[in-house]
Amino acid sequence: MSLSPSPPSGLPFTPVFSGHETFALRGTWLKKAYDLLQATPERFAHEEAFVWLGVGKNMAQSIRYWGRVCGIFDRLPNGAGYASTPLGHALLADDGWDPFLVTPASRWLLHWQLAARPETAFSWYYTFNLLHTGAFTADQLASQIAAEALRRGWKVSSPATLRRDVDCLLHCYVRPAAKELATAVEDALACPLRELNLIQLLPGERRYTLASSPQPDLPTTLVLYAALRQVQAVGRQTLALHELAYAPGSPGRVFRLTEDGLLARLLRLSELTGGRAYFTEAAGIRQLAWLDPSDAPLLRQLLQQAFADEVAP
Repeated sequence: MSLSPSPPSGLPFTPVFSGHETFALRGTWLKKAYDLLQATPERFAHEEAFVWLGVGKNMAQSIRYWGRVCGIFDRLPNGAGYASTPLGHALLADDGWDPFLVTPASRWLLHWQLAARPETAFSWYYTFNLLHTGAFTADQLASQIAAEALRRGWKVSSPATLRRDVDCLLHCYVRPAAKELATAVEDALACPLRELNLIQLLPGERRYTLASSPQPDLPTTLVLYAALRQVQAVGRQTLALHELAYAPGSPGRVFRLTEDGLLARLLRLSELTGGRAYFTEAAGIRQLAWLDPSDAPLLRQLLQQAFADEVAP
């Protein structure tokens, strides 16, 4: 069984621009929510869930949002409650891969869950996949997202809603400036995505920039997992290097990987998949090929190995 939601199907969806109640994701929330959902699932959907979660009422709603968009749990088909996903169990069970989300693998995986699929949290998807400007302000990013929504024929959220969504995104990723550390809000300090350093505040300005690098703490097997998800999304067995590096939903784009950093990982593809996938440079065309793109056990194997490598002696 796949450990994450299916790749985009191309079917229409309703974009999400709210639900987080302006609270950035906190690292402790997902484990707390998972444990309550396992022990007393009926309480998690109850309007008094904030009491059992030990947070404010709006925070309880925010926890439900973050759990859904991170793929940790989902609504039941009848809409009457929630259930943990296979990924939620694998990651957050007491004997799971990283129940307290302390490893780089967890941070990168949560970022992938948020930013790789447009139907999850569209502002995240747009920022990491479709934004082509250099430095930008929060207002400029909100305006560009609104323009993209109009282009797709969606009902556009109010400017205030979009700006709150963008502000929440920035609070998730941007480290407070040194002079702001003493007064930085708790949720910004606690968000695990901040450690990725993917969005940076330009010194002395209120403008931001996306930061690309070889991402040395990004597990190679997580990059290969993302590449397999991309192959599944496009419905082909092969992808060219430039697609893996620059196409929307690609590991290069979502993880902000330099092309050299991506290539170094892809060259280990055959070794780390037991020959089930390989990277070739035949006829001057550099591309990745999977023998069976629907290989669900390989998805789990790659994720499991990403976390096993984190704790290896």
